[in-house]
Amino acid sequence: MGIALATAALFGQATDWVDRGEYELVAEQIGKATDPAKKLELLNQWKQKYPKTNFGWQRLGAFLVTYQQLGKAKEMFDTAKEMSAADPKNFTGPYYITLLVLSMGSTDAAVMEEGEKAANTMLTNLDEFFAAGKKPQGAADDAWGKQKADAQMKALQVMVYTATVKKDWPQVEQRIGNILKVTPKNAMLSYQLGSAILSQRKQEKQAFAIYHFARACGLEGEGAAPADQKSKVCDYFGRVYPQYRGDKKGMDELKAKAAAEVFPDPTFAIKTKQQEDIEQLEELKKTNPQLAIWVQMKQELTGAGGAAYSEQLKGAALPKFKGKVVSMDPPTNPKKVVVGISDASAPEITIEIDDKGFLPGKVEPGTELEFEAVGKEFTADPFNLTVVAEKEKITGWTGKATGPAGVKKAAPKGGGGVKKKK
Repeated sequence: MGIALATAALFGQATDWVDRGEYELVAEQIGKATDPAKKLELLNQWKQKYPKTNFGWQRLGAFLVTYQQLGKAKEMFDTAKEMSAADPKNFTGPYYITLLVLSMGSTDAAVMEEGEKAANTMLTNLDEFFAAGKKPQGAADDAWGKQKADAQMKALQVMVYTATVKKDWPQVEQRIGNILKVTPKNAMLSYQLGSAILSQRKQEKQAFAIYHFARACGLEGEGAAPADQKSKVCDYFGRVYPQYRGDKKGMDELKAKAAAEVFPDPTFAIKTKQQEDIEQLEELKKTNPQLAIWVQMKQELTGAGGAAYSEQLKGAALPKFKGKVVSMDPPTNPKKVVVGISDASAPEITIEIDDKGFLPGKVEPGTELEFEAVGKEFTADPFNLTVVAEKEKITGWTGKATGPAGVKKAAPKGGGGVKKKK
Protein backbone atom coordinates (compact mmCIF):
# COMPACT_ATOMS: atom_id res chain seq x y z
CA MET A 1 0.00 0.00 0.00
CA GLY A 2 1.68 3.22 -1.11
CA ILE A 3 0.96 6.73 0.06
CA ALA A 4 2.18 9.32 -2.40
CA LEU A 5 2.54 13.00 -1.80
CA ALA A 6 0.12 14.75 -4.10
CA THR A 7 0.69 17.98 -5.93
CA ALA A 8 -0.73 21.23 -4.68
CA ALA A 9 -3.98 20.69 -6.57
CA LEU A 10 -4.63 17.47 -4.65
CA PHE A 11 -4.16 19.18 -1.30
CA GLY A 12 -7.03 21.53 -1.96
CA GLN A 13 -7.59 25.02 -3.19
CA ALA A 14 -5.05 27.78 -2.66
CA THR A 15 -7.29 29.23 0.05
CA ASP A 16 -6.61 26.09 2.17
CA TRP A 17 -2.92 27.00 2.56
CA VAL A 18 -1.68 29.02 5.48
CA ASP A 19 -0.03 31.40 3.02
CA ARG A 20 1.57 31.56 -0.38
CA GLY A 21 4.88 30.40 1.09
CA GLU A 22 3.42 27.08 2.26
CA TYR A 23 1.86 26.51 -1.13
CA GLU A 24 5.11 27.12 -2.99
CA LEU A 25 7.13 24.98 -0.56
CA VAL A 26 4.82 22.03 -0.95
CA ALA A 27 3.67 22.28 -4.54
CA GLU A 28 6.78 23.65 -6.17
CA GLN A 29 9.58 22.11 -4.09
CA ILE A 30 8.39 19.02 -2.20
CA GLY A 31 5.99 17.91 -4.93
CA LYS A 32 8.73 18.04 -7.59
CA ALA A 33 11.66 16.65 -5.51
CA THR A 34 12.90 13.27 -6.71
CA ASP A 35 15.77 12.71 -4.29
CA PRO A 36 14.38 11.18 -1.05
CA ALA A 37 17.07 12.83 1.12
CA LYS A 38 16.27 16.26 -0.36
CA LYS A 39 12.55 15.61 -0.01
CA LEU A 40 13.04 14.74 3.68
CA GLU A 41 14.90 17.98 4.21
CA LEU A 42 12.06 19.95 2.62
CA LEU A 43 9.41 18.04 4.61
CA ASN A 44 11.20 18.97 7.83
CA GLN A 45 11.20 22.62 6.71
CA TRP A 46 7.48 22.41 6.12
CA LYS A 47 6.95 20.92 9.58
CA GLN A 48 9.11 23.57 11.26
CA LYS A 49 7.71 26.59 9.41
CA TYR A 50 4.11 25.44 9.40
CA PRO A 51 3.46 23.23 12.48
CA LYS A 52 -0.24 23.93 11.98
CA THR A 53 -1.46 23.11 8.52
CA ASN A 54 -4.65 22.01 6.84
CA PHE A 55 -2.73 19.09 5.32
CA GLY A 56 -1.36 17.37 8.42
CA TRP A 57 -2.53 13.90 7.36
CA GLN A 58 -1.04 14.23 3.88
CA ARG A 59 2.21 15.47 5.39
CA LEU A 60 2.45 12.40 7.62
CA GLY A 61 1.86 10.23 4.55
CA ALA A 62 4.65 12.03 2.72
CA PHE A 63 7.02 11.49 5.64
CA LEU A 64 6.08 7.81 5.77
CA VAL A 65 6.82 7.22 2.09
CA THR A 66 10.07 9.18 2.23
CA TYR A 67 11.32 7.29 5.27
CA GLN A 68 10.44 4.09 3.47
CA GLN A 69 12.51 5.14 0.46
CA LEU A 70 15.42 5.93 2.78
CA GLY A 71 15.10 2.64 4.68
CA LYS A 72 14.42 4.36 8.02
CA ALA A 73 12.20 1.80 9.76
CA LYS A 74 12.22 3.42 13.21
CA GLU A 75 11.15 6.77 11.75
CA MET A 76 8.46 5.01 9.72
CA PHE A 77 7.19 3.35 12.88
CA ASP A 78 6.99 6.65 14.77
CA THR A 79 5.20 8.29 11.84
CA ALA A 80 2.68 5.42 11.63
CA LYS A 81 1.98 5.94 15.35
CA GLU A 82 1.26 9.62 14.67
CA MET A 83 -1.05 8.68 11.81
CA SER A 84 -2.91 6.22 13.99
CA ALA A 85 -3.40 8.85 16.68
CA ALA A 86 -4.39 11.54 14.16
CA ASP A 87 -7.13 9.44 12.51
CA PRO A 88 -8.15 6.32 14.49
CA LYS A 89 -10.73 5.44 11.83
CA ASN A 90 -8.12 5.16 9.10
CA PHE A 91 -6.37 1.80 8.82
CA THR A 92 -3.13 3.20 7.34
CA GLY A 93 -1.45 3.88 10.68
CA PRO A 94 -2.16 0.55 12.41
CA TYR A 95 -1.52 -1.35 9.19
CA TYR A 96 1.98 0.08 8.82
CA ILE A 97 2.67 -0.49 12.50
CA THR A 98 1.89 -4.20 12.09
CA LEU A 99 4.10 -4.40 9.00
CA LEU A 100 6.99 -2.71 10.79
CA VAL A 101 6.77 -4.74 13.98
CA LEU A 102 7.20 -7.88 11.88
CA SER A 103 9.93 -6.52 9.59
CA MET A 104 11.93 -4.83 12.37
CA GLY A 105 11.95 -7.91 14.58
CA SER A 106 12.24 -5.67 17.62
CA THR A 107 11.95 -7.13 21.11
CA ASP A 108 11.53 -3.72 22.72
CA ALA A 109 8.58 -3.83 25.11
CA ALA A 110 7.20 -0.47 23.93
CA VAL A 111 7.35 -1.51 20.27
CA MET A 112 5.58 -4.81 20.98
CA GLU A 113 2.92 -3.07 23.05
CA GLU A 114 2.27 -0.67 20.19
CA GLY A 115 2.20 -3.61 17.79
CA GLU A 116 -0.44 -5.47 19.81
CA LYS A 117 -2.49 -2.30 20.09
CA ALA A 118 -2.38 -1.77 16.32
CA ALA A 119 -3.13 -5.44 15.62
CA ASN A 120 -6.16 -5.36 17.90
CA THR A 121 -7.35 -2.18 16.22
CA MET A 122 -7.02 -3.85 12.82
CA LEU A 123 -8.90 -6.98 13.88
CA THR A 124 -11.65 -5.12 15.71
CA ASN A 125 -12.34 -2.65 12.90
CA LEU A 126 -11.46 -4.78 9.87
CA ASP A 127 -14.95 -4.79 8.35
CA GLU A 128 -15.30 -1.04 8.85
CA PHE A 129 -11.84 -0.28 7.46
CA PHE A 130 -12.59 -2.31 4.36
CA ALA A 131 -16.25 -1.51 3.90
CA ALA A 132 -17.38 -1.42 0.27
CA GLY A 133 -17.99 2.30 0.51
CA LYS A 134 -14.33 2.92 1.38
CA LYS A 135 -12.95 1.05 -1.60
CA PRO A 136 -10.78 3.41 -3.70
CA GLN A 137 -12.32 4.41 -7.00
CA GLY A 138 -11.23 2.06 -9.76
CA ALA A 139 -10.04 -0.67 -7.37
CA ALA A 140 -11.24 -4.18 -8.26
CA ASP A 141 -13.40 -6.02 -5.75
CA ASP A 142 -11.05 -9.02 -5.57
CA ALA A 143 -8.02 -6.76 -5.02
CA TRP A 144 -9.86 -4.94 -2.22
CA GLY A 145 -10.81 -8.28 -0.65
CA LYS A 146 -7.24 -9.50 -0.94
CA GLN A 147 -5.95 -6.36 0.76
CA LYS A 148 -8.40 -6.94 3.60
CA ALA A 149 -7.25 -10.55 4.01
CA ASP A 150 -3.62 -9.41 3.99
CA ALA A 151 -4.30 -6.82 6.68
CA GLN A 152 -6.02 -9.43 8.83
CA MET A 153 -3.13 -11.86 8.43
CA LYS A 154 -0.51 -9.26 9.33
CA ALA A 155 -2.43 -8.39 12.49
CA LEU A 156 -2.71 -12.05 13.50
CA GLN A 157 0.99 -12.59 12.83
CA VAL A 158 1.90 -9.66 15.06
CA MET A 159 -0.14 -11.19 17.87
CA VAL A 160 1.80 -14.45 17.49
CA TYR A 161 5.13 -12.61 17.28
CA THR A 162 4.67 -10.59 20.45
CA ALA A 163 3.49 -13.62 22.45
CA THR A 164 6.49 -15.62 21.15
CA VAL A 165 8.96 -12.94 22.20
CA LYS A 166 7.38 -12.98 25.68
CA LYS A 167 7.50 -16.82 25.68
CA ASP A 168 3.83 -16.82 26.61
CA TRP A 169 3.27 -20.24 25.08
CA PRO A 170 -0.45 -20.59 25.90
CA GLN A 171 -1.01 -17.26 24.12
CA VAL A 172 1.12 -18.42 21.18
CA GLU A 173 -0.95 -21.60 20.97
CA GLN A 174 -4.22 -19.66 20.96
CA ARG A 175 -3.03 -17.07 18.45
CA ILE A 176 -1.56 -19.56 16.00
CA GLY A 177 -4.86 -21.41 16.26
CA ASN A 178 -6.61 -18.19 15.22
CA ILE A 179 -4.46 -17.99 12.09
CA LEU A 180 -5.09 -21.64 11.21
CA LYS A 181 -8.81 -20.97 11.40
CA VAL A 182 -8.30 -18.39 8.63
CA THR A 183 -5.71 -20.31 6.58
CA PRO A 184 -5.94 -23.97 7.61
CA LYS A 185 -3.56 -25.36 5.00
CA ASN A 186 -0.21 -24.33 6.47
CA ALA A 187 2.13 -27.14 7.50
CA MET A 188 4.82 -24.93 9.02
CA LEU A 189 2.26 -23.07 11.11
CA SER A 190 1.00 -26.42 12.41
CA TYR A 191 4.60 -27.27 13.27
CA GLN A 192 4.94 -23.98 15.19
CA LEU A 193 1.70 -24.74 16.99
CA GLY A 194 3.01 -28.14 18.05
CA SER A 195 6.21 -26.51 19.33
CA ALA A 196 4.22 -23.92 21.32
CA ILE A 197 2.17 -26.66 22.97
CA LEU A 198 5.26 -28.74 23.73
CA SER A 199 6.99 -25.70 25.25
CA GLN A 200 4.27 -25.55 27.91
CA ARG A 201 5.69 -28.79 29.36
CA LYS A 202 2.29 -30.19 30.25
CA GLN A 203 2.08 -33.96 30.03
CA GLU A 204 -1.65 -33.89 29.31
CA LYS A 205 -1.10 -31.73 26.19
CA GLN A 206 1.78 -33.64 24.60
CA ALA A 207 -0.48 -35.76 22.43
CA PHE A 208 -1.97 -32.58 20.92
CA ALA A 209 1.53 -31.29 20.11
CA ILE A 210 2.35 -34.58 18.37
CA TYR A 211 -0.90 -34.32 16.41
CA HIS A 212 0.21 -31.00 14.90
CA PHE A 213 3.69 -32.38 14.15
CA ALA A 214 1.92 -35.23 12.33
CA ARG A 215 -0.10 -32.70 10.32
CA ALA A 216 3.03 -30.71 9.46
CA CYS A 217 4.59 -33.90 8.11
CA GLY A 218 1.49 -35.39 6.49
CA LEU A 219 0.06 -32.35 4.70
CA GLU A 220 0.61 -32.57 0.92
CA GLY A 221 -0.11 -30.20 -1.94
CA GLU A 222 -1.38 -26.76 -0.99
CA GLY A 223 0.21 -25.58 2.24
CA ALA A 224 2.69 -28.46 2.48
CA ALA A 225 6.04 -27.85 4.13
CA PRO A 226 8.72 -26.55 1.71
CA ALA A 227 10.91 -29.28 0.29
CA ASP A 228 13.99 -28.09 2.20
CA GLN A 229 12.11 -28.35 5.53
CA LYS A 230 9.83 -31.32 4.89
CA SER A 231 12.39 -33.97 5.84
CA LYS A 232 13.32 -32.13 9.05
CA VAL A 233 9.68 -31.85 10.06
CA CYS A 234 9.02 -35.52 9.35
CA ASP A 235 12.24 -36.63 11.07
CA TYR A 236 11.18 -34.75 14.18
CA PHE A 237 7.72 -36.33 14.13
CA GLY A 238 9.41 -39.70 13.63
CA ARG A 239 11.37 -39.16 16.85
CA VAL A 240 8.78 -37.70 19.20
CA TYR A 241 5.97 -40.13 18.33
CA PRO A 242 7.82 -43.33 19.34
CA GLN A 243 9.19 -41.57 22.42
CA TYR A 244 5.65 -40.86 23.54
CA ARG A 245 3.90 -43.98 22.30
CA GLY A 246 6.64 -46.54 23.00
CA ASP A 247 6.76 -47.83 19.42
CA LYS A 248 5.80 -46.72 15.90
CA LYS A 249 2.39 -48.35 15.82
CA GLY A 250 -0.25 -45.97 14.42
CA MET A 251 2.16 -43.36 13.01
CA ASP A 252 0.90 -43.50 9.44
CA GLU A 253 -2.72 -43.52 10.54
CA LEU A 254 -2.16 -40.39 12.65
CA LYS A 255 -0.45 -38.58 9.75
CA ALA A 256 -3.41 -39.30 7.47
CA LYS A 257 -5.94 -38.23 10.10
CA ALA A 258 -4.07 -35.01 10.94
CA ALA A 259 -3.61 -34.10 7.28
CA ALA A 260 -7.38 -34.26 6.84
CA GLU A 261 -8.37 -32.35 9.99
CA VAL A 262 -6.71 -29.10 11.15
CA PHE A 263 -7.46 -29.58 14.83
CA PRO A 264 -7.94 -32.79 16.80
CA ASP A 265 -11.08 -33.52 18.78
CA PRO A 266 -10.83 -32.28 22.40
CA THR A 267 -10.90 -35.92 23.53
CA PHE A 268 -8.00 -36.87 21.23
CA ALA A 269 -5.39 -39.13 22.80
CA ILE A 270 -2.51 -41.33 21.70
CA LYS A 271 -2.69 -44.63 23.54
CA THR A 272 0.79 -45.63 24.65
CA LYS A 273 2.12 -49.15 24.30
CA GLN A 274 2.27 -49.34 28.08
CA GLN A 275 -1.42 -48.45 28.32
CA GLU A 276 -2.26 -51.10 25.75
CA ASP A 277 -0.15 -53.67 27.59
CA ILE A 278 -1.92 -52.86 30.86
CA GLU A 279 -5.34 -53.13 29.23
CA GLN A 280 -4.39 -56.40 27.56
CA LEU A 281 -2.98 -57.73 30.82
CA GLU A 282 -6.16 -56.88 32.72
CA GLU A 283 -8.19 -58.71 30.10
CA LEU A 284 -5.72 -61.61 30.20
CA LYS A 285 -6.11 -61.91 33.97
CA LYS A 286 -9.76 -62.69 33.33
CA THR A 287 -9.29 -65.11 30.44
CA ASN A 288 -5.88 -66.73 31.13
CA PRO A 289 -4.52 -65.93 34.61
CA GLN A 290 -1.54 -68.25 34.20
CA LEU A 291 -0.38 -66.45 31.05
CA ALA A 292 -1.03 -63.08 32.72
CA ILE A 293 1.46 -63.95 35.46
CA TRP A 294 4.12 -64.78 32.86
CA VAL A 295 3.47 -61.55 30.94
CA GLN A 296 4.02 -59.58 34.15
CA MET A 297 7.20 -61.51 34.89
CA LYS A 298 8.51 -60.88 31.39
CA GLN A 299 7.75 -57.17 31.68
CA GLU A 300 9.75 -57.09 34.90
CA LEU A 301 12.66 -58.98 33.36
CA THR A 302 12.84 -56.70 30.31
CA GLY A 303 12.30 -53.49 32.28
CA ALA A 304 14.83 -51.12 33.82
CA GLY A 305 15.09 -53.27 36.95
CA GLY A 306 15.35 -56.55 35.08
CA ALA A 307 18.78 -57.54 36.43
CA ALA A 308 17.73 -57.11 40.05
CA TYR A 309 14.45 -58.95 39.45
CA SER A 310 16.20 -61.89 37.82
CA GLU A 311 18.36 -62.30 40.94
CA GLN A 312 15.19 -62.68 42.99
CA LEU A 313 14.11 -65.58 40.79
CA LYS A 314 17.25 -67.66 41.38
CA GLY A 315 16.33 -70.63 43.53
CA ALA A 316 12.76 -69.43 43.88
CA ALA A 317 9.79 -71.70 43.17
CA LEU A 318 7.95 -70.28 40.17
CA PRO A 319 4.22 -70.46 39.44
CA LYS A 320 2.93 -73.28 37.29
CA PHE A 321 3.18 -72.38 33.61
CA LYS A 322 2.08 -73.78 30.27
CA GLY A 323 4.35 -73.54 27.27
CA LYS A 324 4.71 -75.03 23.82
CA VAL A 325 7.84 -76.85 22.79
CA VAL A 326 10.13 -74.88 20.48
CA SER A 327 13.24 -77.14 20.53
CA MET A 328 14.91 -79.98 22.45
CA ASP A 329 18.53 -80.70 23.39
CA PRO A 330 19.38 -83.33 22.40
CA PRO A 331 16.57 -83.92 19.91
CA THR A 332 15.81 -87.33 21.48
CA ASN A 333 15.76 -88.03 25.20
CA PRO A 334 16.35 -84.32 25.83
CA LYS A 335 17.94 -82.98 28.98
CA LYS A 336 16.76 -79.48 28.07
CA VAL A 337 13.49 -78.35 26.51
CA VAL A 338 12.93 -74.81 25.23
CA VAL A 339 9.34 -73.59 25.35
CA GLY A 340 7.46 -70.46 24.36
CA ILE A 341 4.69 -69.25 26.63
CA SER A 342 3.28 -66.03 25.21
CA ASP A 343 4.26 -67.07 21.65
CA ALA A 344 4.62 -70.72 20.62
CA SER A 345 7.35 -69.85 18.10
CA ALA A 346 9.42 -67.62 20.38
CA PRO A 347 11.86 -69.31 22.79
CA GLU A 348 11.34 -67.88 26.27
CA ILE A 349 12.08 -70.54 28.91
CA THR A 350 14.65 -73.32 28.92
CA ILE A 351 13.61 -76.22 31.17
CA GLU A 352 16.54 -78.24 32.50
CA ILE A 353 15.63 -81.67 33.82
CA ASP A 354 16.66 -82.03 37.47
CA ASP A 355 19.45 -84.34 38.68
CA LYS A 356 20.91 -84.94 35.22
CA GLY A 357 17.71 -86.63 34.13
CA PHE A 358 16.03 -86.56 30.72
CA LEU A 359 12.62 -86.86 29.16
CA PRO A 360 12.02 -90.05 27.20
CA GLY A 361 11.91 -90.01 23.43
CA LYS A 362 10.78 -86.86 21.71
CA VAL A 363 7.68 -84.81 20.90
CA GLU A 364 6.67 -82.59 18.01
CA PRO A 365 7.34 -78.82 18.24
CA GLY A 366 4.20 -77.10 19.48
CA THR A 367 3.40 -79.79 22.04
CA GLU A 368 2.02 -78.11 25.14
CA LEU A 369 3.69 -78.83 28.48
CA GLU A 370 2.65 -77.74 31.93
CA PHE A 371 5.44 -77.53 34.48
CA GLU A 372 6.50 -76.36 37.88
CA ALA A 373 10.12 -75.28 38.22
CA VAL A 374 12.74 -73.33 40.16
CA GLY A 375 14.50 -70.28 38.70
CA LYS A 376 18.16 -70.71 37.76
CA GLU A 377 19.46 -67.87 35.53
CA PHE A 378 18.40 -65.20 33.04
CA THR A 379 19.92 -63.65 29.92
CA ALA A 380 18.42 -60.50 28.42
CA ASP A 381 19.81 -60.82 24.88
CA PRO A 382 18.64 -63.15 23.61
CA PHE A 383 15.81 -63.36 26.09
CA ASN A 384 15.90 -66.63 28.01
CA LEU A 385 14.91 -67.69 31.50
CA THR A 386 16.48 -70.99 32.53
CA VAL A 387 14.61 -73.06 35.11
CA VAL A 388 15.11 -76.48 36.68
CA ALA A 389 12.21 -78.95 36.89
CA GLU A 390 11.73 -82.50 38.09
CA LYS A 391 10.39 -84.94 35.49
CA GLU A 392 7.43 -85.69 37.70
CA LYS A 393 6.41 -82.03 37.66
CA ILE A 394 6.22 -81.86 33.87
CA THR A 395 2.95 -82.98 32.31
CA GLY A 396 1.99 -83.25 28.67
CA TRP A 397 5.14 -85.06 27.55
CA THR A 398 4.11 -87.90 25.25
CA GLY A 399 7.53 -89.16 24.16
CA LYS A 400 8.32 -92.86 24.54
CA ALA A 401 11.59 -94.37 25.77
CA THR A 402 13.83 -95.73 23.03
CA GLY A 403 16.82 -98.15 23.21
CA PRO A 404 18.39 -101.29 21.57
CA ALA A 405 16.05 -104.22 20.79
CA GLY A 406 15.90 -107.02 23.46
CA VAL A 407 18.30 -110.01 23.05
CA LYS A 408 17.56 -113.53 24.36
CA LYS A 409 20.24 -115.09 26.53
CA ALA A 410 22.01 -118.06 24.84
CA ALA A 411 21.49 -121.49 26.40
CA PRO A 412 24.55 -122.96 28.20
CA LYS A 413 26.66 -125.34 26.17
CA GLY A 414 25.95 -129.02 26.73
CA GLY A 415 22.27 -129.07 26.33
CA GLY A 416 21.18 -126.34 28.56
CA GLY A 417 19.98 -127.89 31.90
CA VAL A 418 21.92 -129.38 34.82
CA LYS A 419 21.93 -133.15 34.80
CA LYS A 420 20.59 -134.99 37.84
CA LYS A 421 22.88 -137.39 39.60
CA LYS A 422 22.02 -141.03 39.35
